[in-house]
Amino acid sequence: MGQWRQANTGVQRYQRVATTVPVRISTVDPETDPTTGKTFFRSTEETTANFSQGGAYLRSWEPLEAGRCVIVTLDLPKSEELQLSARVVWTRRELRPAACEQIEEPGYGVEFYGLSKRELAVLDRLMDNLDSKPSSSASSSRTKPTAQA
Repeated sequence: MGQWRQANTGVQRYQRVATTVPVRISTVDPETDPTTGKTFFRSTEETTANFSQGGAYLRSWEPLEAGRCVIVTLDLPKSEELQLSARVVWTRRELRPAACEQIEEPGYGVEFYGLSKRELAVLDRLMDNLDSKPSSSASSSRTKPTAQA
């Protein structure tokens, strides 16, 4: 592993919804504690900065390395949860001003993969729900993926 890829600011396949959704992140591959030599799995609670049908940007002061596989768990109504397989595709480890002069927070981008029809349907309903909530961001609309996706 050991990869730290910066964010690619190119064209996205899915429209992002600027939203704050609490998620639980669990690593799939174990790490080794440098002090004890014991293996462990990370499990942490993070918050999204944006969300799409293809992935999410997660705010984190301890971003995971690009290439790591994780399970992203979202709590749904009626005490249900949605677990999505994802891969860390880029990491931002420093605070820096964006083009609009706001400070961008550290975190990492994940891309969902291997989703079942049920998971896609639940994710689509979740995105519709996020779209329907008032947002202070003008980027809260979403479109279906293009043929390139």
